Amino acid sequence: MLRGVVAHCKRFITHQWRQQINPNYFLFISTASFSSRKSSSLHNYYIRKRRKWPIQPFTTHRCENFAVKLAKQLFKQSIRKSKINLLSDLIKSCTAYEIEPTPQSYHLLFKILIQQKPSNCHEQIRQILDRIEKVENFQTPERVFIDLINFYGDNNMFDAAVDLFFRTPSYRCDSSVEILNALLLILCRSKRGVDLVPRILMKTQTMNIRIEESSFRILITTLCKIGSVSNAFELLSHMVDEGFDLDQKNCSLMLATMCWQLNCDSGKIMASFEDLKMLGFAPRKNDFCNLIRFLIAKGKGKEAFGLLKQMKTSRLKPDIMCYNLVLDGLVENGEFTSADKVFDELLVLGLAPDIYTYNVYIKGLCVQKKLDDGIKLMRAMKELGCSPDLCTYSTVLRALCKAGEFDRMTEVVTEMRQKSMQLNPKIYDILVDGFIANGDVNGARSLLDEMLNENLVPQQTTLDKVTGCDSRMLSQVQD
Repeated sequence: MLRGVVAHCKRFITHQWRQQINPNYFLFISTASFSSRKSSSLHNYYIRKRRKWPIQPFTTHRCENFAVKLAKQLFKQSIRKSKINLLSDLIKSCTAYEIEPTPQSYHLLFKILIQQKPSNCHEQIRQILDRIEKVENFQTPERVFIDLINFYGDNNMFDAAVDLFFRTPSYRCDSSVEILNALLLILCRSKRGVDLVPRILMKTQTMNIRIEESSFRILITTLCKIGSVSNAFELLSHMVDEGFDLDQKNCSLMLATMCWQLNCDSGKIMASFEDLKMLGFAPRKNDFCNLIRFLIAKGKGKEAFGLLKQMKTSRLKPDIMCYNLVLDGLVENGEFTSADKVFDELLVLGLAPDIYTYNVYIKGLCVQKKLDDGIKLMRAMKELGCSPDLCTYSTVLRALCKAGEFDRMTEVVTEMRQKSMQLNPKIYDILVDGFIANGDVNGARSLLDEMLNENLVPQQTTLDKVTGCDSRMLSQVQD
């Protein structure tokens, strides 16, 4: 019985399709095949899997597309001559083929005006906006106003950009956070624009625009650039309270801004650093390097050494640059015991000291008057894979000069000449100091003659020292 019902339904459906289909369609089907397999053909062609509809020879949509294409060609031809009245050219082109201007066509007008910038550019923009507001009834895409706001921002027309943002509802535009961010980006370029930001944020409430994480990022970046770190930190805390994810880049920017402000208290910066970590900030290697530089500039070598330990507990491996910063700070502050620990530690970790590492450490040895250790390390540098440079030799020569070991100074200079190293004016100044301190004025004069023969310009301090000891050199130097 169920089979009979199904067969009856099939015959009913087949009968309905045969009545709806144009009879001429069946002329294309073989008569023999159709008669022998009538039910099978209908079954194959008209069930849902194998349904084949007759192709309609004409569609209105294609005709409309063709009219749009012709109108576009006519518009392009008209604007090649002049771009003084683009709106009129567009309306004439659309009227000629009985079509209505679309939002995309108006967007094209704005793009042409922004790129070409004719003499009456702003007047044409105003006319187009008036027509969209008063004549058209379509929903204007937000991208149109974003492009206009960027154009106003590039021309420092902040008031026009703000006014356009406020009027977007009258153009039937559903404003979102994208147009808000576009406006904030151009306003935050100057102090005058920043002053307008609070007014914009108040207006977003009535426009039903919700500030998102991207908007907070723009505002925090701007506050950091103008040096208002406290306000940036307050805004960041509010952002976290509102349920937004903490932006690591914003935290790094805030920390770097505080480190650049050298008048900031080191205790305050370290407290802010801990507060950021409480909010969920995971500092990276660059963040630690910025803090280390700041602490070194403040004379806090031990605190900088402590940050190295924090890096390792945070599973960050300090590189040679981090150790160089800490080592330099400790040597400058006279904390040589800690400097020795740092130097030994980087060697144990397998880091290869660079030329800056050796220069700083040799400087520390020379300050401690460990000249033998300093010279021994300098001469072993090449075997360790890092040849000494002029800065290394100048550090050792200055220490020998202060210690009055002039014979060893001569040995070091001879060693430099054997390596074909060119002495610079700074090293000559150190050597002149040594000869004068030793009472050898003739030696100082010969050094000055050597500099002049090699076309090196003596430092003013070198000239003052030599000419002060021998007035006869003054006329020779002037000549």
